[in-house]
Amino acid sequence: MLSDGSHAIEGSRGPTGWLYRHRLRIILWVAVVEGLVAWATHGLHIATIVVLGVIAFACLMLYRFTRERTQSSFLHQLTWLLAASQLGATILVAAGYILIGALIVLLVIFALVALGLLLLDHR
Repeated sequence: MLSDGSHAIEGSRGPTGWLYRHRLRIILWVAVVEGLVAWATHGLHIATIVVLGVIAFACLMLYRFTRERTQSSFLHQLTWLLAASQLGATILVAAGYILIGALIVLLVIFALVALGLLLLDHR
């Protein structure tokens, strides 16, 4: 008998095995969809990142709780996917916020350089 249930999940059929085999795709798609929703609703703000971080932390605690208190492989996979996808969404939105900030700084620098060139050309 296997001591670690994760090896048994890899070859299992049904919903638990399917979740295990496709978990990376699921995490990426959920994170991308949440990032697009945040972007489309103009939610790339610090408050959005904090809220997503709190949700991700709560999902991580839910995963730890279910891991310690239940024997259900399906529930373990489901809560793991929930926690990982929320962490991915938090990282994606934070990266978007940083990139938008960097783009704004570059835009201001280019505008100042262009203004300086115009002023020098005016002389």
